[in-house]
Order: sequence, then C-alpha cells, then structure tokens
Amino acid sequence: MALSRPSTLALLLITAALSNSLYAQTNTKATEPSEAKKQIEIISIIGAHQQLKRETGSAYVLTQEQLELFEFDDIHRLLQSVPGVYIREEDGYGLRPNIGLRGATTERSAKITIMEDGILIAPAPYAAPAAYYFPNTARMTGLEVLKGPAAIKFGPNTVGGAINMHSRAISDDNSGELELAYGGDNYQKIHGHYSYHIGHWGVLVEGIRLSSDGFKALDNGGDTGFVKNELMLKLNYQVSDSDYYQLWQLKMAYGDETSHETYLGLTDDDFAKQANRRYVASQNDEMQWQHQQISLSHYIELSDEVSVFTQAYRRDFDRDWAKLNRFNNNRSIQTILKSPKTGLNKLYYEVLTGQRDSSIGTDSLMFGHNDRQYFSQGLQSKLLWQSEHFGAQSQLEVGIRLHQDQVQRHHFENEYLMLNQQLVATQQATINTIINQDKVTAVASYVDYQLEFERLTLSAGLRIESINGQANDKLKGTFKKDTDTLVSPGFGAFYRFNEQLGLLVGINKGFVPNSPAQEEGVLAEESWNYELGLRFANDESSAEFIGFLTDYSNLKGNCTAASGCEKIIGQEFNGGAVKVKGLEASLSTNYQLSESLSVPLAINYTYTQSSFNTGFQSTFIQWGKVSQGDALPYMPKNQWSIETGIKGEQWQIAIIAKHVDKMQETAGSLTDLSGYWTDAIDQIDVSAWLQISKQLRLYGKIDNVSNQQGIVSRRPFGARASKPRQLIVGVKYKF
Repeated sequence: MALSRPSTLALLLITAALSNSLYAQTNTKATEPSEAKKQIEIISIIGAHQQLKRETGSAYVLTQEQLELFEFDDIHRLLQSVPGVYIREEDGYGLRPNIGLRGATTERSAKITIMEDGILIAPAPYAAPAAYYFPNTARMTGLEVLKGPAAIKFGPNTVGGAINMHSRAISDDNSGELELAYGGDNYQKIHGHYSYHIGHWGVLVEGIRLSSDGFKALDNGGDTGFVKNELMLKLNYQVSDSDYYQLWQLKMAYGDETSHETYLGLTDDDFAKQANRRYVASQNDEMQWQHQQISLSHYIELSDEVSVFTQAYRRDFDRDWAKLNRFNNNRSIQTILKSPKTGLNKLYYEVLTGQRDSSIGTDSLMFGHNDRQYFSQGLQSKLLWQSEHFGAQSQLEVGIRLHQDQVQRHHFENEYLMLNQQLVATQQATINTIINQDKVTAVASYVDYQLEFERLTLSAGLRIESINGQANDKLKGTFKKDTDTLVSPGFGAFYRFNEQLGLLVGINKGFVPNSPAQEEGVLAEESWNYELGLRFANDESSAEFIGFLTDYSNLKGNCTAASGCEKIIGQEFNGGAVKVKGLEASLSTNYQLSESLSVPLAINYTYTQSSFNTGFQSTFIQWGKVSQGDALPYMPKNQWSIETGIKGEQWQIAIIAKHVDKMQETAGSLTDLSGYWTDAIDQIDVSAWLQISKQLRLYGKIDNVSNQQGIVSRRPFGARASKPRQLIVGVKYKF
C-alpha cells in the first residue's frame, strides 16, 4: 500500500473530522493551559518531573536549562552524561552520530528509535535506518531518553530504547532571541528565533547556521570544515469557537549541510605524530545533503479525561557523499594502514599520502559517489484516557501509525591518479556499483495501560507491527518482497516504600526488523530485556540505581560503508545469542551555600558486560571468528561523568568531567582490526555565563580543556581523533 502526500493529508483530515464529531458530543469544558507549556506536554514522552518520579521504566530527561549550560552542538557530548548510552565518535563534531542504548550497537544509530516531536526522524527508519541525517541539537529545547518497557510505544526498534527531541515551542508572548558565537577553528554560530501572536494564531520562525574550518589539516592545505543550516517555521491555531481545548499546528523545516569529511583515517604511527593530519588522497571528499520536513498536527481534549493527538508527516532527504572508496585492485585500505611499511602496502601508503605518484597500474584510486534519496511519510494518532479503575488512578494509551519510507541508491565510481599530490581523473568510464530501491510500508499499533495505586504503579503494554518490504536491484535485475509481523509485549512496576524511595522492575520483548532484500535465513534482531532498580527523589535530590539485562536470541550485524565493510552494502548477518548486562547509576543534587549561591552536582555511571553465547565464523567485518564469551565491539565496560560548579543569581560556572574505557574494535579474530582497541577517553569541559541585563547574556566555554586526543575509532579506514581543545565565546540577546 502506498502513501502519497495528498493521501496522507486526507487521512489526517478524516481523523480530525472524527475527533470533531466526538468532541461535539461531549459536555465538559477543559481548562486552557499556557500555549507553550501545552505544546511541550503534547510532544513529550515522559512529561513533567513528578511523572518522571513515578515512571515504571528507566528514563532520563535533559531540560532546556541543561542543554544550554554547555551549549553543545554535538549530540555525542550531550549524551555522554546519560547512563546506559554508548557512543562512537567519528568526525569530532557529531555530524554522523553513532549512538546505542543498553546493548543496541552504535553503528549509525540504526538500532534505536530516534524522534523529533514524537515523529521518526531517521531518513528511512525501516528501509535504511542509518542516521546520516540528525537534527541540529542547538535548536532543541528538551531531550528524553527512554529505556525499558515503555520503549515499546516507540518502534520500530524496541531492543535498546528511544530518544525524543523537542523542537522549540511557540512562546506565549511576542518575543525572540538572537545568539552569536565565535570560537577556535573559525567556529561560527548564528541562531535566532521569534514568536508572534495574532488572536488565536501563533507563529514561530527559527534559523541557525553553524560552520567551522575543521580541526584536521590536509597535507596539501585543503578544506576540512563544514557548514550546516536549518530553518523552521511553526504555525499554531487554537480553536476559538469551541468549549474544548483544541490546537492545530503546521511545522515546516529545511536543512542542508556541506562538510568536507572523509572515511580515511591514519596509521597508528602517523596518529601518534600528528593526530589531526589528513592524507591528500582524501582532498576531494565531501558530504552534501538537503532535508525537508512538513507535519500537520491536531490535538483535542474531548473531556477532562480523554485527549487525541494526531500527526501527519513527510520528510525528504537527499545526500551525496563523494569520497575515496578503494584502490582499483580492491586492496583493503584498512590492511594497508595496519602495515604501511611492508611489501606492496608501502607503495600504496605512499600514494595515499602523496609521497609517490600512481605508476604501477593497480595503484589508481577509485573515487565514489554514494548518491541516495530518501523519503519517510505517514499518519499516526494516539488516544489518552485518564480515569479511575480498580480503586486506582488509571491511564490508557492507544496508538496507531501508518508509515512508509524508501531509499533509492545510485553509487558509482570514477578512477583517479595521484599526480604531484593532486587527484587527476583518468578517461576510464564511470562504474555503477549500486542502483537499487528499497521500500517499506508498515502498520504499527500499541496499547499501554497503567494503574497507580497508593504505593504501587503497574503498567502493561503490547506493540504489534506488520511490515511489508520490497527491494528492487536494478543492476542485478532482481525484485524481492518480504512480510513480517513483530509482537512486543512489556510490563513494568514501581513500588513506593515512601514518598521518596521506590523499587522498579520491568520486562519487555525487543525487536529490530530486517531491512528489505535480506537473504533467506537472516533473522530479525530479537531480545528479552529486563531491569530492576531503586529510585529516590525529593525536592532537592534524585538518584537511580538500575541493573539491566538484554538477552538476545539473535543479534544482527549490518554491512555499511561507515563500519569499513567492503562487501555488499546493506547485507545483514546473524550473530546468534548474546547477553548484555550492566548497572546504571545517577545522582543529582543541589547544595545551597546561601540564599544566592548554590553548588549543583550530577554523577552518572554505567557498567556494561557483554558476551556471545556461542562461537561461530562470520564474514561480518566487526565479528570474524567469534568464540563463546567474546565481548561486543565498541561497548565500554565503564563510563562515567561528574558535573558540578557554582551558581549565583546572575551567573554560573560549570565543569563536567567524562571518562570512557577503551573499546575493542572487533568481537573475534581473523578479521581486520582483530586485537585492536580504541584509547580510553578522558575529557573536561568548562562553561560560564553572566547575565548582564534582563535581555543580554554573555557566555564562554572550553571543550576538552586538557586537549586529549585519543583514538576513538579505526573505522572505516584508519585511526580517528576526537575534537581537540576549543574555546568559544557567545552572546544572547532577548527582545
């Protein structure tokens, strides 16, 4: 079944018409809340702080104040302080995030559910979920990380959990803000937004531009920086001729990026000498993308107990990553960089670095374009009914989503020679490597029921997805269809010993569906997930200690260019049974030194242990020959963060220290990077702000004060560094 833009809008209008007919039959008037507050409440997964205290599953919220404290533009740096979250850095700026939750592997964030305002944000969440697009976190005003049983409401990926980001709401008054910032490596930030009201209409315009010259240095002096732009328009209408609260919202946004990024890293020896060096063979590497989104939302309170929220959405994402792919004889670049001084590897290494011209016929360079077009569209609606059942406060949430997404790939290569440290095109014909189209149509529904007694809160939920995929390989002339139905139950409980301390327990079934065109025998990723913990909260402090177990019956690996896979892009591999277990701990408090001075403190810690249950031989590049008990790659055993500082009425100084253990690059042996580990990462970030007047605020920050640059990964090809020390100063003016 296919969705077009007109049909999506028609479905929304039908749903809205049904909602209008329902509210016309009710007689209870709702209290009209603050418009901005109501907008945030509607799109939130978790909601208010008091609700977070009672949540039956583990959850973490970053507020607008927390997001603005360090002014991070990089989602990696934001999430490093959230327990149970794993990241693998790649470019130092978070342009292509690699995020995992509780055992869900980090590769391109493809194993977790990522949303903006409750709408799936990956370019093609079912057909090609790798997050080559990620929203600019600098324009977000809230972020929620959800794990455990409640994650089943937010598929398709329910193994690790979900991340939901809040875009800016239209404020209650006519107001705006302009922000300007400048920093090292010619970092520039221009960010502005303005809200305006006319009667029952409200409008928000927001724009942001980020740019930098980059911290890496090409041997021939070329560009290694980036420019990112995003523009958003929101239009609200509150129905005026009704006794019931009702809100319509149209949201439109555009974004683009040009980044001179590469998959080519360094040898370990070169990294030790100059971590920020880039070889001349990557001089033409460049990513370009454009992203458009539009959504139309309708919220109505049918009574004090019943509300309905409906969203129709469409996203289009076009990208072309032009980059060095390989040598023309298919010799592995990873192999060359591992042993750059032996045999033919020495000759190829000298071509990569421009020390020698191409001359032997097999040392020409294949420069590729990974050109892809995505769309993601659908209609989703949820009904929330709050009442009293069985002597308890009850909440029933029922949701349904009709979704379709697609990716079209056109990958091709051209041959280049290295001549005088420049890439020169040959006259060889263009080689088409991939021309295909994958499309998925999915119908998902869920029900979640919660009962809150005096001391005990119980929740039970069920998610069902019917997924229909098709894959058309235009080079091979093949066409495949597949159908799958996934059922994810979940249960959670929270028992309050008193008003401050409680015990939580949860269990849920997790799935990550197959992308289209997988070979027969490739199974969906499937797990049972368990958690048990304590939660403490009062007016000044909060703490959580949660043990978790992710018990996979089948873990999947995915062949992507980002992982250094040089086989069939998109091919998936069975990994069999795997166990991931660990502990998440967090503490947040505020020490009041005087009426005007306080010392906030936040400590977060994650311990993780993973192991394959059986041994096997795999052609997946990150596994190889796996023995029973081998650990998963890119999953640190220990990671922690400590954030503190001092805060006055008109100023604040904050410092955050973070540590991530070294991580192994592969699970087993007999594959590239077997026996290699990343470096342990220790970073300190410092920020400060001063409120000059009601309208004017100055801020400054230093990322990576110690200037430590360890190897954060050797994928796809060679050692890669984190961002070095960077000083940034900025000003915000409200009007």
